[in-house]
Amino acid sequence: MTPRENFERMFNHQPMETIPNIWRDACVIRDSCVERPMNYTGTDAWGCNWISCEDSMNITHPDIHDLKLAEVCEWREKVHIPDMDQVDFTECDELYKKYTEEDKRDKMVMLISLNGIFERSHILMGFENAMCEFLMEPEEFGQMLEAFAEHKIQSLGMFAERYHPDIILYHDDLGTQTSTFLPETYYVEYLFPLYKKIVDSLKEKGVKYIVHHCCGKIESILDDWKVCGFDGLDSLMPCNDLKKIKETMGQDYVLWPGGDNQDILGVEGIEKNKIEEMVVRYYEIFGSDGTGFAMDTTSAYSLNKENDDYCTKMERKHGRAFLEAVKQGKPYSFVYETAV
Repeated sequence: MTPRENFERMFNHQPMETIPNIWRDACVIRDSCVERPMNYTGTDAWGCNWISCEDSMNITHPDIHDLKLAEVCEWREKVHIPDMDQVDFTECDELYKKYTEEDKRDKMVMLISLNGIFERSHILMGFENAMCEFLMEPEEFGQMLEAFAEHKIQSLGMFAERYHPDIILYHDDLGTQTSTFLPETYYVEYLFPLYKKIVDSLKEKGVKYIVHHCCGKIESILDDWKVCGFDGLDSLMPCNDLKKIKETMGQDYVLWPGGDNQDILGVEGIEKNKIEEMVVRYYEIFGSDGTGFAMDTTSAYSLNKENDDYCTKMERKHGRAFLEAVKQGKPYSFVYETAV
């Protein structure tokens, strides 16, 4: 079974052959020519500056000294929504060309859509300004988000026509480690209808699967989130009740947890057995029915390539064996790779 066929079974909630890792079992491209330069200091198509940090694997963060506005009432004058006809796709084209026709036949093509409409608001305004303005001027903020959504529909539509992705992974983080950023009603009224509009437009373009990447403690909004039409949920940080999410959503949505990056994968010098134990624990939480589940572990989250590489090794070691135990209705037992 090819990785593409295995992914298809995952999305259709059919028994899988092994548990995929989305970064290593798909052809991954990013919309970095529009939303964010990934590994170098520079500007995005919105004119916002990003700073590369050597201590974090050169992954970029917004330049907080380059804010475009402080008050949401200024957005029509001060926010320059990218003209997609002027965007240079060379960087994305080169990434896409690295995959052979065989790669794209045997694996699904996945577009990582960085910096969703909510994230764009605080990239432009700064986080504190954006949260305060959303609370004080929700209707005006909502109109700004709607304009961002129209841009997202246009830009992702162009990416869909250019690269024909099977999957779009739409990024928009909505929570901290303890709660959502904003009261739940704000997401329901102002964000989720726009998410549905984006998802519907991509489905019309022929994109088969759209998954929402959302970090933070967001379990309180997941019942309302279902109206958006996404096919799955990515990241699923351990600050959430992971078992409950699997129980309540696992039959209808694909779930792509990123592992425990803060307490396990991001810890320098952690015992290898703890990484292996984490992999099996996540398999037991999310893979108990043998379907609808993939891992999203990557050093982009943990900032520790050594731990991420070992995690990948353990995912490959246990993926098939774990699913075989599920098929046989047996509890999964294993011997650790390294001695304690």
